[in-house]
Amino acid sequence: MQNNDITYANELGELLGPFLRIIRATGFFEAYVFMPLMTVLSIYLFIELRHKLKSNGTFDRGFPKKYRLTFLGLYYVLCFMATNVTAVAFKTLIIEEMDYETTPWFLPLVGPLHFYILSVVAVYLWLIRRNLNKLTDCLLCIYLQIGLLGGYYIGVNRLMNEPFEFTDVTTGVSGIFFLLWFGILNTDIIVRFFRKSTEEVPFIKKKSQSVDI
Repeated sequence: MQNNDITYANELGELLGPFLRIIRATGFFEAYVFMPLMTVLSIYLFIELRHKLKSNGTFDRGFPKKYRLTFLGLYYVLCFMATNVTAVAFKTLIIEEMDYETTPWFLPLVGPLHFYILSVVAVYLWLIRRNLNKLTDCLLCIYLQIGLLGGYYIGVNRLMNEPFEFTDVTTGVSGIFFLLWFGILNTDIIVRFFRKSTEEVPFIKKKSQSVDI
């Protein structure tokens, strides 16, 4: 899929070709350009998210104060991922913008994979912004679990097959980080929904009793 001086990684890249060419002409796909810009945007998203979490009951009773800073840090990382993964997803639709010296078989899948990661991060951020326990939220939690299972798989795979080199984050050391990272995110979702369920039950019982009277 060649278009003058650009070779697209897949059909999606070819479809978005005119848009990608405009963005590429600005130099946006250079790491020293998009990373600072996307980082500033992630800070804005985090500030807005933090204000929302203060008013939606996330840090109400039952949430230890000593853990708030930790979870806020995790939530910022998600905001950072949301903005930067978006840039990388579009960037990897152009083969010339990738770092591969050869053409691996999975090259057409790199862009779509980043868009999938973006969707999982967006779902997580949307869930914690709502902080509700409705049917839609439960269905999205299932979608989120699929993404987290993929993270667990990568973590286990690196632990079992990669050497431990503290100077290389792609080795077995990152496997430990992935398992801890996704485990904390998983725990956050489970505790959040469990807490919402237990808070709603007394209300339902009280309402039913008042009707019986």
